[in-house]
Amino acid sequence: MDAPDFYIVADGNAYAMEEDGYMYGAPVKMDGTPDWDASYDFDFERGMDDDEAEYVIHMCNLLQQTVDLSKEFNKEVFVK
Repeated sequence: MDAPDFYIVADGNAYAMEEDGYMYGAPVKMDGTPDWDASYDFDFERGMDDDEAEYVIHMCNLLQQTVDLSKEFNKEVFVK
């Protein structure tokens, strides 16, 4: 699997977003690179505790903000 256009890494996990907005995770190898072949969906129905779910949602929100800021910067919104 190829690396997505947008991802962030925190606490041993990579949080990624596809162009269509689909978000998923991947473990990070010992060398610090995400293992995209071992990627996984965020399964909130499998019994994730509240703290873990809140953390994943927070990281996905930060990822969304990163994507939005990157797109805004590349569109040259502030050109007068």
